[in-house]
Amino acid sequence: MLSSLPRLPAPYAPAHAWVAYDLAVRRERYRTPGPRRVPEQPSDPAVALCHGDGRVREAALHTGVSDELLPLVVLRCADWAGPVREAARRVLEQAAPEALVDAAAAVLHAAARKRGGAALALLETRLAEGGPKLWERACAHPLREVRRWAYGRAVRNGRLTAEQFARGAVRDPDAVVQERCAEAALAARSSPVPPEVLEVLLGARSARVRAVAVTALRRLGQPLRGADWLIDRSPSVRACAQWAVRQGGGDPLAYYRRAAAEAPGHARPSVVAGLGECGGPADAELVLPCLADARPGVRTAAVGALRALGAASPERVAPLLDDPSPAVVRRVCGALLSDAEALSPDALRARLGSDRPRHIRLAALRLLAVHRGLAPLRAGLALVEDPDREIRVRAHALVTRWAPPDSAALAAALPAPERARLTAEIDHAAPALGPSAVRFLHWILR
Repeated sequence: MLSSLPRLPAPYAPAHAWVAYDLAVRRERYRTPGPRRVPEQPSDPAVALCHGDGRVREAALHTGVSDELLPLVVLRCADWAGPVREAARRVLEQAAPEALVDAAAAVLHAAARKRGGAALALLETRLAEGGPKLWERACAHPLREVRRWAYGRAVRNGRLTAEQFARGAVRDPDAVVQERCAEAALAARSSPVPPEVLEVLLGARSARVRAVAVTALRRLGQPLRGADWLIDRSPSVRACAQWAVRQGGGDPLAYYRRAAAEAPGHARPSVVAGLGECGGPADAELVLPCLADARPGVRTAAVGALRALGAASPERVAPLLDDPSPAVVRRVCGALLSDAEALSPDALRARLGSDRPRHIRLAALRLLAVHRGLAPLRAGLALVEDPDREIRVRAHALVTRWAPPDSAALAAALPAPERARLTAEIDHAAPALGPSAVRFLHWILR
């Protein structure tokens, strides 16, 4: 009884599932030492195809194999035993093209094996001979690695139309397929790109696809049309639109300035971000009012724009460290890292209290970590037993990695009461820190 065998995979299953099944059967049904007689043929054809005795595998191939087991036939095409390989290849040649496409994951896996290229060569031949429905079946395969391969072959062979590539770009969930299909749909050389194809790609949900389509506007003679995507929610799409507009002689910055001036207090986040991407220091005055906007997305974009413009001074953005939006606080923290020394350690430590929101505590801890002196050590010691796991882990790392070049001088300059308090804090955190870290800290304070 083969109790340890996994369940037989589906034809569409990833190759590793079929390999695991093959190896599991091989372990159960391996040829044992003894007289060289042909073992009894298993009643289960899948087990027979994976049997440890090559004669059993070969016999199973000669008796016929259903389409559901074609992935195992593909694996046998790379079998170490020559007769098994030859029998498997003959079976595969007789298989329906649709079944071979369904087993494409196993085919691609076998191609990486020694002697495994025959199945891939046959699959490529069947696709080359097949019609649009076979190509669509390959490009709609449930596994993304197969779809990537199929679309790549379709691009090389020119077997899909621009409309079909466009549908793949907007419907496929895989980012690699999306971008590959978008580029293929717009790569027409002998004839213009159908207008409906361009519209489909420009309206795609995927930012990668929209970026490819916007970039193509210049080649298609419509660069100024990129202005419609200057306020796209995606930075990559905005960058492509800005490039296209400049190539057409337009000025993206003028567009952003006009949009911000026409809607004071109501500017979209993408307009604010665009000012930072295209503007100069003078444009900071247009961005500053957005720090007080009621919409978190606008405040986040404003902090990012000020940072890009070199105007994110601590005086301007540090008050937003207490913002209720985690996205805003993360952006502020990133903008202040290079100026963290200008922030009061006491003010940052006050934000570490358990009564503060988690995102504020994490930002304060991150900013304290780049401070010099004893502030990072004390902040970490206070949090190594915090109930929040991420804060606890960061605090532990902050303490155990604390070793500034002037640590001995810092410790020597401590007044006796401060030294005693710090020693007590280290002892209190000892269970969480471990003996080696505690010994190191006491050695510095000696």
